[in-house]
Amino acid sequence: MKSLLNKIYYKVAKLFYSGEKYASSFNIDIARKKGVKVGKDCRFYSTNFSTEPYLVEIGNHVTITAGVRFVTHDGAAWVLRGLDKKYEKTNILGKITIGNNVFIGFNSIILPGVEIGDNTVIAAGSVVTKSFTGNSIIGGVPAKKIKDLEEYIKINEKHLVDTKGLNSEEKKHFVLNKMDSKQLKQK
Repeated sequence: MKSLLNKIYYKVAKLFYSGEKYASSFNIDIARKKGVKVGKDCRFYSTNFSTEPYLVEIGNHVTITAGVRFVTHDGAAWVLRGLDKKYEKTNILGKITIGNNVFIGFNSIILPGVEIGDNTVIAAGSVVTKSFTGNSIIGGVPAKKIKDLEEYIKINEKHLVDTKGLNSEEKKHFVLNKMDSKQLKQK
């Protein structure tokens, strides 16, 4: 019954929230109700905060894209429980802390005990098994530091385009008619 009520609740909420508002209001409300500590100016396109959401802390100006999962426990404790009676009630838990100004890419997984520093981009599909300092681009399975944020900016400088705030038609016109064709080519 609870599952059916949740489905109805989500469908009704989508009628009242759209796009950015849905990500910045409704999903954040869900996260907070689950016990996640959430900063200001965030966007959540996913609310998968594991079985211990109270162990997740998110800073200010953080984007969590679709499919992102936070795992606050290590299910392999199952093996320990079968190994010895002294572990029969054992769990392995870890807090996850995300700093300020962080982007977590599509379908990434953040594992227990991880801390992510400020000004960090986590590439899509990453499995983050350890902590990283800020001002970094990280990615892979397992995630590793790919480059510094300054290097990322320098590499992408020719592709930086001021289209935020344009509606879809304005953006299309700008991209197709005003951008230099070299800007649209691969890096």
